[in-house]
Amino acid sequence: MFVALISIILWFFPLSLVVAPFYSITTDDVKSIKQYNNLLGKTTVYSVRNGINDLLDEGLVTNFTGVNLYIDNKYYEQVGQIEMYRIAVNTLENNLARNRGTGGANKYLVKARSNIYADYTLPIFTSYTTRLKQTVSNIDSYVVQLQKDKNVGMNKKEAVFIINSDNLAEVLDKLKQQLQTNTMVKSSFFTDDDKFYQLKGNLIAISKFLQGIDYDFKDKMKDKSSYVENFVPLLELVNEAISQNHIVILEALGHVSKLEKQANIIAQKLGELRDKLRNG
Repeated sequence: MFVALISIILWFFPLSLVVAPFYSITTDDVKSIKQYNNLLGKTTVYSVRNGINDLLDEGLVTNFTGVNLYIDNKYYEQVGQIEMYRIAVNTLENNLARNRGTGGANKYLVKARSNIYADYTLPIFTSYTTRLKQTVSNIDSYVVQLQKDKNVGMNKKEAVFIINSDNLAEVLDKLKQQLQTNTMVKSSFFTDDDKFYQLKGNLIAISKFLQGIDYDFKDKMKDKSSYVENFVPLLELVNEAISQNHIVILEALGHVSKLEKQANIIAQKLGELRDKLRNG
């Protein structure tokens, strides 16, 4: 109880001024994700699960006013990631892991989606941290069920992972829409850095998700002649955009407009890959 009380106090003024810098380091590259060859779809699912867990490991700052009030670069980078992980979990529930034979969504992914879509702005200590931990746990339960149902008939499966080009096209379309929406947000001198880091957060999450997709959907994309021609250049563009690193974000030097332009190109490439998967 005493430790918890001290932890809460550290997030508020004036001690938060000292704590904040330790939670302000942003990301300039995305490490290769872990691959799983023992279960079809696990690499894609865990690219999302582990990405969410990375947020928890680095220290979630979204609902801690003391930190995000003074140094908000990390805050907006995390918000950007959360936005895309929400999309990813939603597509798992409704596209990649929905059993069309039974018409039902997996119960664990329904819970995961509910948890990750909770309000991260509520000023309650660790509230959203708890919801993300529950999201990770829900995804783990889904994967356990997926393993159990590996050799079960489709009409009896409680957990599935469907690898086909139409499902993947829907996933890419949702990522594209969210990214385009964020590029259109107007910013000012005082909010340019917010937009920059939110877009960067979007791209960090997209990079991890695409790496998982790369592992599980590579053959499907090759069948549609879209892997080398579309997917590989797309992932390279995403990682190149993430690598931008500026001490201070200034639109006078073109920092925001450059990333915005790159994000728009990435959204366009997501659309091109989507169309090729749909139409062959």
